[in-house]
Amino acid sequence: ALLAIYFYVDNIWLMVALSVILLPARLSVVGYNHNHIHCMTFVEQAPNRLLEIMMFFETGTTPFSGTLNHIVGHHAHYFEPELDTLNWRKADGSAMGHHAFSLKAALWHYPSCWPLSRDRPALRSKFIAYSALCALLLVALIVHKPLAAIIVFAAPMLLMLYMLKYAAYAHHSGLPIGDDFTGSRTHTGKFYNWITWNNGYHAAHHVRQAQHWSELPALHAELAQRIPDELQGDRWGSQFAEVRATPRPR
Repeated sequence: ALLAIYFYVDNIWLMVALSVILLPARLSVVGYNHNHIHCMTFVEQAPNRLLEIMMFFETGTTPFSGTLNHIVGHHAHYFEPELDTLNWRKADGSAMGHHAFSLKAALWHYPSCWPLSRDRPALRSKFIAYSALCALLLVALIVHKPLAAIIVFAAPMLLMLYMLKYAAYAHHSGLPIGDDFTGSRTHTGKFYNWITWNNGYHAAHHVRQAQHWSELPALHAELAQRIPDELQGDRWGSQFAEVRATPRPR
């Protein structure tokens, strides 16, 4: 659909309108892309790479950038705020604002991949190679039809990268570290989990990050009694309000 708009729609306002209409679908792909990096869609690697390149033009995240920034940078350092790429805390331990966090985390997405891959040379090489390929493809689209490429691809890709981090703040902000069951919020709403491919079951995801997304509701049912009531339900609750974390002891 995006390529059809890019190649065949010449009216700028129609191009903008169609791109806006497709934003919810792109948001859904952001959720699917998250699941894909944890549990690959295909057994063979070639179709996985092709799918990831396609998702780059919808989400703004290149192949292996999510692996480094999210799996290595977040899941591996979930209980170490200073190393967590999704650390929502200020220096005094209080919570950053929602937009401030989202902007900071989005800007750090790609730079973080370099230090995180320092001891992973094979992963670093793949990240560099596929990021370069994706960048070249995007540049080619911009050179061919600059305004169309910005409207259909570049601008929405930046927005999706921002929204990826925006959702992470909702999952974790203001919550204590050290326990998978109290360190995130679980959204059990049917529509939310339909459009995000079950990304609402966040505590279950942190307990078993490689669990296939279709199995997360069942896993959540097993774990629900261990999750505080105020951190699960069909509404997000307080994470869109100002949150305060207990300042770290001096």
